[in-house]
Amino acid sequence: MREIFKLNCMCEKLFLCAGFLLLAFYGCSEKLPENNNSISNIPVEKTETENRSEITFDFSIELIGDPIDTTGEVWNVKGIDIYTGDSSTPIQQIKHVNTLTPVGGDFSGGFMVEDYNFDGKSDFRLIKLDPKTKEIKFHFWLFDKKENGFVPCFQLDSLPAPQFDYANHFVLSEFETDSSLISDTYKFSNQSLVLEERNVKIFSQQSISIRKYKTEKGQLILVDEKHLTGKWSGGEKEKISSFILNFLQRYKFCQNKLS
Repeated sequence: MREIFKLNCMCEKLFLCAGFLLLAFYGCSEKLPENNNSISNIPVEKTETENRSEITFDFSIELIGDPIDTTGEVWNVKGIDIYTGDSSTPIQQIKHVNTLTPVGGDFSGGFMVEDYNFDGKSDFRLIKLDPKTKEIKFHFWLFDKKENGFVPCFQLDSLPAPQFDYANHFVLSEFETDSSLISDTYKFSNQSLVLEERNVKIFSQQSISIRKYKTEKGQLILVDEKHLTGKWSGGEKEKISSFILNFLQRYKFCQNKLS
């Protein structure tokens, strides 16, 4: 018999707080057959620790998919139905999603609402667990006033660990290579994400080079460069890259469960 749950998101603040703790159980249980169920009728409201905008989400979201194991806490989400008011007919259906998403015991995990492009309208994102790279990624949908519906934002999808500065309307992204730490600052312009500034820290045994770039006429231009000499410790590098480390620690991502 088909179970139907609806994730009611008609609340002012909705986001993930501890859903990733449930990932420790992923992969430890027997896989269930496909039922193409939908997810949860329990409203959720929590308090985010980061600087947030103040928005209202006047929609109900139904995540369509299947639990991947007997815990029922991680789902293969295949589609999203969006409702307004008490209507039983969705105003929008998003298909071919195909994510592994932690929904939690109360179906509150994996789904977050916020104004991600700073236009005063509520948007949402869905957690996507990547079993190949063992990374936490996101799918973003932004509310389009002309379409009167939600459209995907592949630019945000592609950013490593995006963070949102609501006071200054910046999107921040930081990632590491073998010998450098790159911090990017973006702004939305005409519905597109534009790289405004890039800071690059390059590490060697004897020094750290810090390069600052800014976008001018569509090109990144080097505007400042500094060289700090002297040996740096692993602890210093860890401090510089603490953003990424804290991101992984915060969500308690259990890598061996996705192998």
